[in-house]
Amino acid sequence: MKLDFRETWSILLKTSPYLGVMVAIYGLMGVGAAIFLGLLLLMAKIFGGAGFLVFLIGLACLFGLLKLIQRYLFYLVKAGHVAVITELIHKGSLPPNVNQIEFGKQTVSRLFKEISALFLLDQLISGTVKSFNRKVMDIAGKIPIPGIDGIARVEGSITRLAVTYIDEAILSFSLAKNDKNIWESAKKGVILYAQNWKPILTNAVILAVVSIVGFLLFVAIMLIPFGFLSFVTTNELLKAFFLFCALTIGYGLKVAIINPFCLVATIITYNRIIIGQEPNRDWEMKMEQFSDKFRQLKAKAAETVV
Repeated sequence: MKLDFRETWSILLKTSPYLGVMVAIYGLMGVGAAIFLGLLLLMAKIFGGAGFLVFLIGLACLFGLLKLIQRYLFYLVKAGHVAVITELIHKGSLPPNVNQIEFGKQTVSRLFKEISALFLLDQLISGTVKSFNRKVMDIAGKIPIPGIDGIARVEGSITRLAVTYIDEAILSFSLAKNDKNIWESAKKGVILYAQNWKPILTNAVILAVVSIVGFLLFVAIMLIPFGFLSFVTTNELLKAFFLFCALTIGYGLKVAIINPFCLVATIITYNRIIIGQEPNRDWEMKMEQFSDKFRQLKAKAAETVV
Protein backbone atom coordinates (compact mmCIF):
# COMPACT_ATOMS: atom_id res chain seq x y z
CA MET A 1 0.00 0.00 0.00
CA LYS A 2 1.40 3.39 -1.01
CA LEU A 3 1.82 6.10 1.57
CA ASP A 4 -0.84 8.81 1.30
CA PHE A 5 1.19 11.94 2.08
CA ARG A 6 -1.73 14.30 1.46
CA GLU A 7 -4.07 12.57 3.92
CA THR A 8 -1.22 12.18 6.42
CA TRP A 9 -0.38 15.89 6.39
CA SER A 10 -4.07 16.81 6.53
CA ILE A 11 -4.69 14.77 9.67
CA LEU A 12 -1.38 15.79 11.24
CA LEU A 13 -2.14 19.50 10.83
CA LYS A 14 -5.55 19.00 12.42
CA THR A 15 -3.71 17.87 15.55
CA SER A 16 -1.68 21.09 15.77
CA PRO A 17 -2.46 21.57 19.51
CA TYR A 18 -0.68 18.30 20.25
CA LEU A 19 2.20 19.27 17.99
CA GLY A 20 2.51 22.51 19.94
CA VAL A 21 2.59 20.62 23.25
CA MET A 22 5.33 18.30 21.94
CA VAL A 23 7.40 21.19 20.63
CA ALA A 24 7.08 22.90 24.02
CA ILE A 25 8.04 19.74 25.95
CA TYR A 26 11.08 19.01 23.84
CA GLY A 27 12.01 22.67 23.75
CA LEU A 28 12.11 22.80 27.54
CA MET A 29 13.98 19.50 27.66
CA GLY A 30 16.52 20.81 25.16
CA VAL A 31 17.09 24.07 27.03
CA GLY A 32 17.39 22.24 30.35
CA ALA A 33 19.81 19.69 28.87
CA ALA A 34 21.93 22.43 27.30
CA ILE A 35 22.19 24.34 30.60
CA PHE A 36 23.03 21.14 32.48
CA LEU A 37 25.70 20.24 29.93
CA GLY A 38 27.17 23.71 30.20
CA LEU A 39 27.47 23.28 33.95
CA LEU A 40 29.09 19.86 33.47
CA LEU A 41 31.66 21.31 31.07
CA LEU A 42 32.40 24.10 33.54
CA MET A 43 32.85 21.58 36.36
CA ALA A 44 35.09 19.44 34.15
CA LYS A 45 37.34 22.45 33.58
CA ILE A 46 37.40 23.42 37.27
CA PHE A 47 38.25 19.93 38.57
CA GLY A 48 40.87 19.19 35.93
CA GLY A 49 41.62 15.47 35.49
CA ALA A 50 38.92 14.35 37.91
CA GLY A 51 36.50 16.62 36.09
CA PHE A 52 36.36 14.21 33.16
CA LEU A 53 34.94 11.52 35.43
CA VAL A 54 32.43 14.01 36.85
CA PHE A 55 31.44 14.92 33.29
CA LEU A 56 30.87 11.28 32.29
CA ILE A 57 28.76 10.56 35.38
CA GLY A 58 26.74 13.74 34.87
CA LEU A 59 26.24 12.93 31.19
CA ALA A 60 24.99 9.42 32.03
CA CYS A 61 22.56 10.90 34.58
CA LEU A 62 21.36 13.44 32.02
CA PHE A 63 20.58 10.85 29.36
CA GLY A 64 18.92 8.61 31.95
CA LEU A 65 16.70 11.46 33.12
CA LEU A 66 15.79 12.47 29.56
CA LYS A 67 14.92 8.86 28.75
CA LEU A 68 12.73 8.65 31.85
CA ILE A 69 10.90 11.86 30.96
CA GLN A 70 10.43 10.74 27.37
CA ARG A 71 9.25 7.29 28.43
CA TYR A 72 6.59 8.39 30.91
CA LEU A 73 5.63 12.05 30.49
CA PHE A 74 5.87 12.13 26.71
CA TYR A 75 4.19 8.74 26.28
CA LEU A 76 1.06 10.03 28.01
CA VAL A 77 0.97 12.92 25.55
CA LYS A 78 1.56 10.57 22.63
CA ALA A 79 -1.24 8.23 23.74
CA GLY A 80 -3.65 11.17 23.78
CA HIS A 81 -2.35 12.20 20.36
CA VAL A 82 -3.00 8.68 19.04
CA ALA A 83 -6.58 8.87 20.40
CA VAL A 84 -7.20 12.12 18.49
CA ILE A 85 -5.60 10.76 15.30
CA THR A 86 -7.77 7.64 15.56
CA GLU A 87 -10.93 9.71 15.90
CA LEU A 88 -10.00 11.84 12.89
CA ILE A 89 -9.24 8.81 10.72
CA HIS A 90 -12.46 6.96 11.55
CA LYS A 91 -14.91 9.86 11.95
CA GLY A 92 -13.28 12.75 10.11
CA SER A 93 -13.56 15.17 13.01
CA LEU A 94 -13.75 15.43 16.79
CA PRO A 95 -17.04 16.01 18.64
CA PRO A 96 -18.10 19.68 18.43
CA ASN A 97 -16.93 22.13 21.07
CA VAL A 98 -14.41 19.70 22.50
CA ASN A 99 -10.88 20.67 23.47
CA GLN A 100 -8.48 18.41 21.55
CA ILE A 101 -6.07 17.88 24.42
CA GLU A 102 -8.91 17.15 26.82
CA PHE A 103 -10.49 14.72 24.34
CA GLY A 104 -7.26 12.73 24.09
CA LYS A 105 -6.83 12.71 27.85
CA GLN A 106 -10.41 11.59 28.52
CA THR A 107 -10.30 8.86 25.87
CA VAL A 108 -7.15 7.35 27.36
CA SER A 109 -8.41 7.73 30.95
CA ARG A 110 -11.71 6.05 30.10
CA LEU A 111 -10.03 2.91 28.79
CA PHE A 112 -7.09 2.87 31.19
CA LYS A 113 -8.20 3.36 34.78
CA GLU A 114 -4.55 3.23 35.86
CA ILE A 115 -1.65 4.73 33.94
CA SER A 116 0.46 1.67 34.79
CA ALA A 117 -1.93 -0.41 32.65
CA LEU A 118 -1.15 1.79 29.63
CA PHE A 119 2.58 1.32 30.09
CA LEU A 120 2.18 -2.44 30.55
CA LEU A 121 0.05 -2.72 27.41
CA ASP A 122 2.69 -0.81 25.45
CA GLN A 123 5.42 -3.17 26.68
CA LEU A 124 3.40 -6.26 25.77
CA ILE A 125 2.53 -4.96 22.29
CA SER A 126 6.09 -3.85 21.64
CA GLY A 127 7.57 -7.12 22.90
CA THR A 128 5.20 -9.18 20.77
CA VAL A 129 5.85 -7.17 17.59
CA LYS A 130 9.62 -7.37 18.12
CA SER A 131 9.45 -11.14 18.65
CA PHE A 132 7.36 -11.55 15.53
CA ASN A 133 9.69 -9.42 13.40
CA ARG A 134 12.75 -11.33 14.65
CA LYS A 135 11.03 -14.61 13.81
CA VAL A 136 10.21 -13.45 10.29
CA MET A 137 13.77 -12.28 9.68
CA ASP A 138 15.24 -15.48 11.10
CA ILE A 139 13.13 -17.54 8.70
CA ALA A 140 14.05 -15.35 5.76
CA GLY A 141 17.72 -15.64 6.64
CA LYS A 142 17.55 -19.43 6.42
CA ILE A 143 15.06 -20.05 3.63
CA PRO A 144 14.92 -18.06 0.34
CA ILE A 145 11.25 -17.07 0.43
CA PRO A 146 10.39 -14.93 -2.62
CA GLY A 147 9.10 -11.47 -1.85
CA ILE A 148 10.20 -11.08 1.78
CA ASP A 149 13.99 -11.10 1.58
CA GLY A 150 14.29 -7.36 1.05
CA ILE A 151 12.23 -6.39 4.06
CA ALA A 152 13.33 -9.23 6.34
CA ARG A 153 17.03 -8.47 5.90
CA VAL A 154 16.77 -4.74 6.52
CA GLU A 155 19.28 -3.43 9.01
CA GLY A 156 18.09 -4.44 12.48
CA SER A 157 18.36 -0.99 14.01
CA ILE A 158 16.08 0.54 11.37
CA THR A 159 13.52 -2.25 11.81
CA ARG A 160 13.54 -1.75 15.59
CA LEU A 161 12.93 1.96 15.06
CA ALA A 162 9.99 1.11 12.80
CA VAL A 163 8.43 -1.01 15.57
CA THR A 164 7.65 2.19 17.51
CA TYR A 165 5.19 3.31 14.85
CA ILE A 166 3.63 -0.15 14.58
CA ASP A 167 3.08 -0.24 18.37
CA GLU A 168 1.08 2.97 18.21
CA ALA A 169 -0.91 1.75 15.20
CA ILE A 170 -2.02 -1.27 17.24
CA LEU A 171 -2.85 1.03 20.17
CA SER A 172 -4.92 3.08 17.72
CA PHE A 173 -6.80 -0.07 16.70
CA SER A 174 -7.51 -0.81 20.37
CA LEU A 175 -8.79 2.71 20.98
CA ALA A 176 -10.98 2.57 17.87
CA LYS A 177 -12.64 -0.64 19.08
CA ASN A 178 -13.62 1.20 22.28
CA ASP A 179 -13.77 -2.17 24.00
CA LYS A 180 -13.69 -2.16 27.80
CA ASN A 181 -11.37 -5.16 27.56
CA ILE A 182 -8.49 -3.20 26.05
CA TRP A 183 -6.23 -6.26 26.33
CA GLU A 184 -8.49 -8.30 24.04
CA SER A 185 -8.56 -5.47 21.50
CA ALA A 186 -4.77 -5.22 21.59
CA LYS A 187 -4.46 -9.00 21.15
CA LYS A 188 -6.63 -8.83 18.04
CA GLY A 189 -4.63 -5.86 16.77
CA VAL A 190 -1.35 -7.75 17.13
CA ILE A 191 -2.74 -10.77 15.28
CA LEU A 192 -4.01 -8.56 12.45
CA TYR A 193 -0.52 -7.07 12.19
CA ALA A 194 0.95 -10.56 11.89
CA GLN A 195 -1.53 -11.39 9.12
CA ASN A 196 -0.53 -8.25 7.19
CA TRP A 197 3.03 -7.72 8.39
CA LYS A 198 4.70 -7.23 5.02
CA PRO A 199 3.00 -4.00 3.75
CA ILE A 200 2.74 -2.53 7.25
CA LEU A 201 6.38 -3.19 8.16
CA THR A 202 7.56 -2.11 4.70
CA ASN A 203 5.91 1.29 5.12
CA ALA A 204 7.13 1.58 8.71
CA VAL A 205 10.73 0.87 7.65
CA ILE A 206 10.49 3.52 4.91
CA LEU A 207 9.18 5.99 7.47
CA ALA A 208 11.97 5.04 9.90
CA VAL A 209 14.48 5.94 7.18
CA VAL A 210 12.61 9.22 6.62
CA SER A 211 12.92 9.88 10.37
CA ILE A 212 16.68 9.30 10.31
CA VAL A 213 17.16 11.49 7.24
CA GLY A 214 14.99 14.17 8.85
CA PHE A 215 17.18 14.14 11.95
CA LEU A 216 20.35 14.53 9.88
CA LEU A 217 18.74 17.34 7.88
CA PHE A 218 17.65 19.26 10.98
CA VAL A 219 21.09 18.82 12.57
CA ALA A 220 22.73 20.10 9.37
CA ILE A 221 20.47 23.17 9.44
CA MET A 222 21.23 23.81 13.11
CA LEU A 223 24.95 23.47 12.45
CA ILE A 224 24.80 26.60 10.28
CA PRO A 225 24.19 29.09 13.14
CA PHE A 226 25.90 27.03 15.85
CA GLY A 227 28.78 26.19 13.53
CA PHE A 228 29.30 29.91 12.97
CA LEU A 229 29.29 30.54 16.73
CA SER A 230 31.86 27.76 17.14
CA PHE A 231 33.99 29.28 14.41
CA VAL A 232 34.16 32.72 16.03
CA THR A 233 35.11 31.43 19.48
CA THR A 234 38.40 29.93 20.61
CA ASN A 235 36.93 28.40 23.77
CA GLU A 236 36.85 24.61 23.39
CA LEU A 237 34.13 24.24 26.00
CA LEU A 238 31.89 26.61 24.08
CA LYS A 239 32.59 24.72 20.86
CA ALA A 240 31.43 21.48 22.50
CA PHE A 241 28.41 23.28 23.95
CA PHE A 242 27.37 24.67 20.54
CA LEU A 243 27.73 21.24 18.95
CA PHE A 244 25.53 19.73 21.65
CA CYS A 245 22.93 22.47 21.06
CA ALA A 246 22.85 21.71 17.34
CA LEU A 247 22.36 17.98 18.00
CA THR A 248 19.75 18.53 20.71
CA ILE A 249 17.66 21.03 18.77
CA GLY A 250 17.93 18.92 15.62
CA TYR A 251 16.72 15.87 17.51
CA GLY A 252 13.92 17.85 19.16
CA LEU A 253 12.66 19.09 15.78
CA LYS A 254 12.78 15.56 14.42
CA VAL A 255 10.77 14.19 17.33
CA ALA A 256 8.24 17.04 17.29
CA ILE A 257 7.66 17.15 13.51
CA ILE A 258 8.94 14.07 11.66
CA ASN A 259 7.96 11.44 14.24
CA PRO A 260 4.28 12.54 14.40
CA PHE A 261 4.13 12.47 10.60
CA CYS A 262 5.50 8.91 10.56
CA LEU A 263 3.09 7.97 13.34
CA VAL A 264 0.03 9.23 11.44
CA ALA A 265 1.17 7.58 8.20
CA THR A 266 1.63 4.19 9.91
CA ILE A 267 -1.75 4.37 11.67
CA ILE A 268 -3.46 5.21 8.36
CA THR A 269 -1.67 2.35 6.59
CA TYR A 270 -2.55 -0.15 9.32
CA ASN A 271 -6.22 0.84 9.44
CA ARG A 272 -6.63 0.75 5.66
CA ILE A 273 -4.99 -2.66 5.26
CA ILE A 274 -6.94 -4.52 7.96
CA ILE A 275 -10.39 -3.31 6.83
CA GLY A 276 -12.85 -6.19 6.80
CA GLN A 277 -10.43 -8.70 8.32
CA GLU A 278 -10.81 -10.83 11.42
CA PRO A 279 -7.98 -12.32 13.53
CA ASN A 280 -6.93 -15.74 12.25
CA ARG A 281 -6.81 -18.51 14.85
CA ASP A 282 -3.80 -20.13 13.11
CA TRP A 283 -1.78 -16.92 13.49
CA GLU A 284 -2.79 -16.69 17.13
CA MET A 285 -1.48 -20.20 17.79
CA LYS A 286 1.78 -19.48 15.96
CA MET A 287 2.41 -16.33 17.97
CA GLU A 288 1.75 -18.15 21.23
CA GLN A 289 4.60 -20.52 20.39
CA PHE A 290 7.38 -17.95 20.05
CA SER A 291 6.29 -14.84 21.98
CA ASP A 292 6.16 -14.79 25.76
CA LYS A 293 4.80 -11.22 25.65
CA PHE A 294 1.91 -12.37 23.46
CA ARG A 295 1.09 -15.13 25.93
CA GLN A 296 1.05 -12.53 28.71
CA LEU A 297 -1.19 -10.27 26.62
CA LYS A 298 -3.58 -13.15 25.96
CA ALA A 299 -3.64 -14.04 29.66
CA LYS A 300 -4.49 -10.43 30.60
CA ALA A 301 -7.31 -10.46 28.04
CA ALA A 302 -8.70 -13.70 29.45
CA GLU A 303 -8.60 -12.59 33.09
CA THR A 304 -10.12 -9.16 32.51
CA VAL A 305 -13.74 -8.96 33.60
CA VAL A 306 -15.88 -6.28 31.91
